[in-house]
Amino acid sequence: MADNWYVILGLEFDPPVEDEQDISKRIEEKSKFWSMHFNDFKMGAQYRAWHQNIPRIKKEMLGSANIRKQLASEACALVYGPIDKLLKTIGRKGNITSEEGDKLARKLQISLDVVKKRAGSLGIQWIEGTGADYKSVYDKYYKTKPGNTATYDGMRQMLSSFGADNLYDFLYENTGVKKANKLPCKTLRARAAEKKQTEFYKNDSVSGTGSKLCGQCEIVFKDDSSKEAYDRYLEYVRRKIILDDAKSIAEISDELTIEQGDEIIGQLTEVFRDRKMAEDVLTAFCKIEKIAYNAGGISEKAANIRICRCGCMNDISDGRKVCSNCGLELMIKCPECGTENDANVKVCKCGFKFENIDKAVALCEQAEYAIESLNFAVAQVHLSDAEHYWPNSNKVTALKEHLAEYEKRVGTAVTKMREEIKNRCYCEAKKQYSNIQQLFSEYSDSAVEDEINQAIGRAMSLYNTAKLSKDEKEILELCSKAYDICADLPGITELIPAPANVTGFKVVTDAALRANIISWEGVDDRSIRYIVVRSKDGWVQNLSDGQVIFKGSRSSCTDSSIEAGIPYYYNVFAERAGVYSKGASGDFKEIVNLFEVQHAVVTAGDSSLDITWDALPDNAIAEIYEIKEGNTGNHITSSTVNSYLVTNLENDKPYKYRISLSYMILGKKRETKGVIIIGVPTCIPLPVDTLRVKPLRDNQFEAVWVKSSAGEVRLYGSADKPIYHIGDAIALSELETKMSRLQEHSLSAQTLRNVRQDEAGILFQYSENKMMYVTAFIVKTKTAVFGNTVRVNSGESVTVKSIRPVNGRINIYIEPPENATGFVVLYRFDQFPTDIEDVKTVRKYIPLKQYRLNSAIVLETLEERKYYFTVYAEFKEDGEKDYSFGTECIFDNSAKVNIIYSISINRKLFGESNMILEFEANCHEFVLPDIEIMSSIGNTPVFKASAELFSTIPSQMVNGSLKVKVPIPKTLPKNTYIKAFFKDDSMQKSAQLRLKLKSNYKIS
Repeated sequence: MADNWYVILGLEFDPPVEDEQDISKRIEEKSKFWSMHFNDFKMGAQYRAWHQNIPRIKKEMLGSANIRKQLASEACALVYGPIDKLLKTIGRKGNITSEEGDKLARKLQISLDVVKKRAGSLGIQWIEGTGADYKSVYDKYYKTKPGNTATYDGMRQMLSSFGADNLYDFLYENTGVKKANKLPCKTLRARAAEKKQTEFYKNDSVSGTGSKLCGQCEIVFKDDSSKEAYDRYLEYVRRKIILDDAKSIAEISDELTIEQGDEIIGQLTEVFRDRKMAEDVLTAFCKIEKIAYNAGGISEKAANIRICRCGCMNDISDGRKVCSNCGLELMIKCPECGTENDANVKVCKCGFKFENIDKAVALCEQAEYAIESLNFAVAQVHLSDAEHYWPNSNKVTALKEHLAEYEKRVGTAVTKMREEIKNRCYCEAKKQYSNIQQLFSEYSDSAVEDEINQAIGRAMSLYNTAKLSKDEKEILELCSKAYDICADLPGITELIPAPANVTGFKVVTDAALRANIISWEGVDDRSIRYIVVRSKDGWVQNLSDGQVIFKGSRSSCTDSSIEAGIPYYYNVFAERAGVYSKGASGDFKEIVNLFEVQHAVVTAGDSSLDITWDALPDNAIAEIYEIKEGNTGNHITSSTVNSYLVTNLENDKPYKYRISLSYMILGKKRETKGVIIIGVPTCIPLPVDTLRVKPLRDNQFEAVWVKSSAGEVRLYGSADKPIYHIGDAIALSELETKMSRLQEHSLSAQTLRNVRQDEAGILFQYSENKMMYVTAFIVKTKTAVFGNTVRVNSGESVTVKSIRPVNGRINIYIEPPENATGFVVLYRFDQFPTDIEDVKTVRKYIPLKQYRLNSAIVLETLEERKYYFTVYAEFKEDGEKDYSFGTECIFDNSAKVNIIYSISINRKLFGESNMILEFEANCHEFVLPDIEIMSSIGNTPVFKASAELFSTIPSQMVNGSLKVKVPIPKTLPKNTYIKAFFKDDSMQKSAQLRLKLKSNYKIS
């Protein structure tokens, strides 16, 4: 595409944007975007070129209205040219149908409105489609099964054991939730995880089947696309059942009456939420299945019918404005632009997707169920999500008011009850349950009531057994078990003595980890737990004197939630069945942890060193010292930020520094020991900007890059994508903490022959079945310069099965890797592309959806030439694109060369006679392959195997024609015949060799 700034900046050009303030704002936006994507695999070079042209863009777009006018006119020609060309061809009959226009819009990937507009400007009449392709409708909505049907069908047997037809019914059985299929994926996954944990945790067949179905829910509801695939399958099943029933009726009655058809159309309307489509599908089905059916008059009867989002048909002749089935408004105001739309529309003209309303309504249903169960926290979450999908919804507002009313009536009793259950205080929870029922007589939760009664019953049984026992050890064990079941059961604490005080208590600071480590002497008693309490205000004598930071049976804990330079006080208490010991005994002192500086790194520059470290604690100052000979420290500076640049240094000479932290504590300055770092300033070399990695056999990979004279090139690998960019200089020590150096082996002799003189390379081994990022670094004086990065994974490359010409196009049939999001194909006619950034190639991007549609990579080209293809798989991770290795393959579509040769004899009485062979072809310039001249006596040679070699002609480029003189020996037998053959028989696929007319094979 030519450099048209309206098109490149994405500005409206028909009519053109003229406001220079808007244009200037768009230029700034594009400038930032281009600069951030200089290293983009696909468009990096183009972005850099456009960024360099910003002064020209501003001059032409902001300097002259005449230039803008000309650019807008050129933009129209560029964008509308391909559209107009096809429209003029299709519209030669004077009109274009809506079906043709729709196909054209899909082919050019443009809006249908643009096609209509251009057709009107060209005087081509637009005709809405009047007929239907019954076979395509029949195939699409009845015959063709959606993807993964076999997998989904395989779940039916498991679902039937729970009385469910689909995963939605399975997840929400016995809950009253009706629209589970409209819930967001995260809500469905959360429900599956809850059922797996609370219902299917046993080691029996029912739990096993239920657990498997919950696992299937995790897969099916992984994201919106996988959920849509499952919904398409369920819709297909419903359509097929309805249409099969229609077929059964027709087989019995020999026809479908209008009344029967009307009922079937009603059922299909609930599926499609579109009565016209339901009519079309039934009509097409009856046409193909040869079912007698008169559909006349149905559409007229449906004039007053309005379809709701739930699929219900509502007769609005009586003034109805809400759905008789679900109560939703039949005309819904778009929350984005305020436009009123029929409830069954899919997308508003402003782009708002009405499927979000389905999600909101389903979440409201969930919230209503939670409110009735007095689970207010869950209801609030569902309503917040619903409001996100459907802003300013009357339904959400009404439910929020309903929730507020319930919360006001019940107060915090439900929240408190649930908190008591969580803490195993079931006796108190039972009191709260009774209080709630007194306040709210309709409330009943059998699951909660059963849990409370069972817990109290089991704990009481253990307690009664303990009261009858005389064995102190047995009493302790039974009371501990009862306490673990119900922590507030009366009488437990009176039966057992308090545990002994903790001994061996001590606290050690770790400045490097920025943590305090607390330890004590544990005892061999499973019933005892320890509680560690921390305070900033003074000594800890009781549990209530500070914050509990640890509960458990271990004899140590680590406190990482501390601040530097702040005094802390600790104590530990033992607890058994709710009975606590006194605090530990020992030599207590206040604990002050002086954090050390973390992750100090030196990055070399030209005559400079940039020293950086992590952010400092709030009350710390960094002290930088230069350490010279004799380890004497010369204080350079104090800093409150996390970096310091040292300049005017001598290159390639090592410098040593110590960085410590100082604190002011109670008016006194205290300083840490600090950390030592060494850096060597140097002139930063240019990075390795070309790296090619190719998989070989036995988990070996070949890496090749352009040589560098500025330093040693090393390859490092990492499972995580590096955060650096090409040209970044980092300390070698920091690099080796984040990436691992690859084990290098020499290239094979065969590979070395194919490597250019300015390139170098290695072999490395990688056998793990997961992706690794490989980066080329130039290392100089302990500084590494970040270069090109490629991803390595033996399972990610594309396997090319075959390449074939189909309908004037090239189809590449492949085995795609998992998780690929698309494919990039590069091709040249002289050699294989060097890498994915090779600018001398033709580049074609194929989205995954397009590949699946065609079951092949389809290229709009079929020249009579030899194609050198390289195919890459594209992967998207965290919004960024990565690419696999390139798979190379050749497709030879060269025209077959017809080579014609003639034989003439030049006889001499004296001297040597010879024959002259002249070669020419159907093209002026061609390659003559290796030729073997074979001879036989008495007749022309038919096969090389039955003749003798007379002479050979080496392969060579021919411009026009080639004459070859071959000596004829004097001893040549009479009746000798010769014939030319290709030395390589496989050449017959691309060339034909034959004798010229009126020439003769006989030479004696």
